[in-house]
Amino acid sequence: MGEYDKILKENVEAILLTLGKKLLGFEIRNPVDLPEKLQTTIEREPDFLKKINLEDGSEAILHLEFQTTDEAGMVYRMAEYKAILQRKFEIPVRQFVIYLGSGKSRMRTSLAESEQIKGFTLRNIHKLPIERVLDSDIPEELVLSILTDYPRADAEKVIATIIHKLKKVATNEAELKKSLQQLVTLSRIRKLEKETEKQIEAMPITYDIDTDYLYQKGITKGITKGREEGREEEKRTIIINLLQNSSLSAEEIAHATQMPLEKVLQIRDNLPA
Repeated sequence: MGEYDKILKENVEAILLTLGKKLLGFEIRNPVDLPEKLQTTIEREPDFLKKINLEDGSEAILHLEFQTTDEAGMVYRMAEYKAILQRKFEIPVRQFVIYLGSGKSRMRTSLAESEQIKGFTLRNIHKLPIERVLDSDIPEELVLSILTDYPRADAEKVIATIIHKLKKVATNEAELKKSLQQLVTLSRIRKLEKETEKQIEAMPITYDIDTDYLYQKGITKGITKGREEGREEEKRTIIINLLQNSSLSAEEIAHATQMPLEKVLQIRDNLPA
């Protein structure tokens, strides 16, 4: 599964009910999980198969099956054959079942309209007005809004709005971090990765610089600086505690905290009497 597929699968799972109305055009009720992997090995051997020319000169596949018994599911087997042949040869398929049994066959010869494979409905998320998505309070839906319909000239404003709303609806830092990472990934589809990274870089938020994707991409210089300043303050607090509550010398404290001796001495000299 590609990086886009994984994000889209996770996010659509979270917004399935609203997605039905906004993008698919119908209301979804009571969704039930089905196995995602359709494990099937199809190796069919038709009874008779030829490539032919029709009277008008066009090409077609002639497919014959010979049946001695009434097979209840024959209509599905023929549909499966047709799908395989159509995909492989990309020309019309003419199918016939020759019944060899005695009496009248009761095999169904056509699929009901609801069973027929006529194609699929195409929806372009790029045509979905961003207003219909950006008013959401669901992080997964806000992330997807980067792919919706808005003028390219408004991209920076749209990104800023998405980030602002993600910060507002996130329940914790981990959730926000995940949403921002997904936003950067999906922004590549619209060729907005640089703009997105730039705005995330300017955010006043703390990340784990050892594992964060954005840090690895080199766009969190400001964040890194903030973390370093926080660590300096932590060390300063530790040094003060050691100076006030231990018998360690300034040299020993400098060694233990990996701080220059002159800084330790400066902190000591500025302590209240």
